[in-house]
Order: sequence, then C-alpha cells, then structure tokens
Amino acid sequence: MEKKIYKSLLKHSFWGNFDSGVIFIFLSFYIWDKTENMITIALAFAIPIIINTVFDYYFSDLSDKKDRIKLIIIGNIGSAVFLSLYGLAGNIYLLYFFIFFKSLFAKLYQSSLAPYKRDTINEKEYKGYISKENIKISVGASIGGFSLMYVYLYTKNIPLIFIISGLIELYSTIYLFKLQNIKQKKRKEREDHTDLNWLKKITLIYTIEGFAIALIINRMIIFLHDVHKIKIQDVGFIFFIVYGISNIVAARIYDKFKRISLKNMFIISFLFQAILLILFTKVYELKVIVGIWFIFELISNITDIYSRDKINRSLFTSIGKRLSKFRISIALGSILGQVVVSQIWDRIGVNESFYFSSIVLIILSIIIAFNKKRKLKIQ
Repeated sequence: MEKKIYKSLLKHSFWGNFDSGVIFIFLSFYIWDKTENMITIALAFAIPIIINTVFDYYFSDLSDKKDRIKLIIIGNIGSAVFLSLYGLAGNIYLLYFFIFFKSLFAKLYQSSLAPYKRDTINEKEYKGYISKENIKISVGASIGGFSLMYVYLYTKNIPLIFIISGLIELYSTIYLFKLQNIKQKKRKEREDHTDLNWLKKITLIYTIEGFAIALIINRMIIFLHDVHKIKIQDVGFIFFIVYGISNIVAARIYDKFKRISLKNMFIISFLFQAILLILFTKVYELKVIVGIWFIFELISNITDIYSRDKINRSLFTSIGKRLSKFRISIALGSILGQVVVSQIWDRIGVNESFYFSSIVLIILSIIIAFNKKRKLKIQ
C-alpha cells in the first residue's frame, strides 16, 4: 500500500511540475504586453507571496484537523482551473483576480500536501523519497519547459500556454485520488525541547538565506539576457538544463555526503555559494557562467535534501502548523530580501546586488560555524 502511495505521489510530482519552469517567464511577458509597466508585473508576483504569508497558518491548521487528501485534491483542481483562466483574462484586473484565486487554491494544496507526506512516508525512507521526488520534479519541469517553449516558438500565443499548463496540472490530480491516509509510527509522541530549539534555529538559517538569495533566479536570467545579450528562449533552455540536471545529479549523489554533519554542510554550502555569486559577475565566458550556476544549484540541492530529512525527523505533533511557521518565516525573509536586493540592483548596481547576497551568506556561515550550543548533525 505504501509503495502504491509513493508511486502516485511521484507521478503527481512529475505532471504537477510540468509547467513550473516557464510560468513566471510567460506571465511576465503576458503582463508586459498588456501594460508595458514593470510595477504591474511586480504586483502580480507579490499576490502569491502575500497569500502564502497570510493564509499558510490557517490552511495548515485546517489540514491538521480535516482530511488532508480532500484538501489536497480541492486545492490542486482550483489551482489548475484558475491557471487556465489566465489566458482568458481580458484586462489586467481580471488577471489579478485569477492570480489571487489560483494562489489561494495552490496554498491550500501545498499546506496540506507537506504534512501529508510527513504522516505517510516512513522516516527511514524519507530521505530516499525526497531524492526521487527531486528527480521527478526536475525531469517534469525540464521536459515541460522545453515542450511549452517550443509551443510558444511555433504559436507565439502565451494565452495558449496558460490553458495547456492548467490542463496538465488538472491531469496531475488523477494521481491524488489514489492516495490514502496512513499514519506512520513515530519514534516519539511529542517533540522534546532539543527538537524545538533545533527547529527554531533551522528556521532562522533558512530565513536569512532566503533574504540573501531573494530573486536569485530572476537576477541570473536577467543578467544573462541584458548583459550577455542571450535571447529569451535560449535563457529558458539554459535555465531548464541547469535547474533540471543539477537536481537530478544532487538526488543521485547526496548519499556520498552522509558522513558530513549538517552543520558543516551548511557552512560549506553557503561559503561556496557566496564565492560563486562573486565569480558570476567576473566571468564572461557563457560556458563557464553556466557551469558556475550549475555548481551553485548542485551544492544547494544536496544540502536541502539532508536538511529536509532532518526537519522531518524533528516533527511529531501539529505537523501542519509547525511547517507553516517554518514557511512563513522564510517567506517574510524573502519578501524583505526582494525589496533590499531590487533597490541595490536599481540604485547602486547589478554586480553590487550579487556582492550583497555573497556577504550575507558569508556572515551566515560564520555565525553557524561559531555557534557551539547545538551541533546540526544528521541522525
């Protein structure tokens, strides 16, 4: 039964992320064609962040009390329907309306799915499941990105992309109907004081990281397009290759790092990412730039697999609400980071925005290195 559930979740991850790599690119172009105003684009991407912050805790608490599977299905269907409607929006205000409800249903889906997986997946198999899920998501997003990009190149019809994406997301719901509620036996009935302190610490670490690397993908894409004069479709292909392959490689080799404590993995990861961000602005050979971006994503993904497994092993009660506090804190850090980084980019300089992120990551790694109260070890 558990294996059937795992397979259904993985198949859903593949199809559910088929459009994840291109939506933000096409949505930006779609709004720009309608308004030729950058603030309208910023508002469109601010709506999901606001919803994630405001509704996350309520939906997570609801998922702790109600049938998670029903909420997951309702959320996914609603998200798919309103995504398809993007292409039918006659004006920017109606588009905002659709974005709001798409984001609302997506939040219900996400807030219910994360604790469901924690309830259902065996602790010993969780890390392996994460790696398999990363592969499915990466392959799905990459294949979907290439496919939808070619549809656009042939049709030049962005509304059609939204309709196709919504239908594919709706198709992914089929696998959600195969899920069943299973409560795994946990090592403990409640979190102890050590676990709770660790969760607070890991939340702070990811919040500061979220602040540091806010808009990192957007910055790299714009940097390649504006500075290196690479066409939008070519930037998209580079993004899919870097993002997809780095996730797949990370999922294949993560177990090679099991002897390194999570604390040291964070230190190494943040220091390497800081160095790579600086190198990104100093190198002008495209192949080298793509290689730097690939290494950046690879290091980040390997560390993420271990930290997500560790978080999973620390949660026992009110799982939805615990994860919600974690996500809300990171979202707030990211919002603040977007404001700061975008202002540095516009007012001071492009390179300086990368230097700023690098400095924050270096400071974060130093703080972790000298914090001796609690070692972040993999158990």
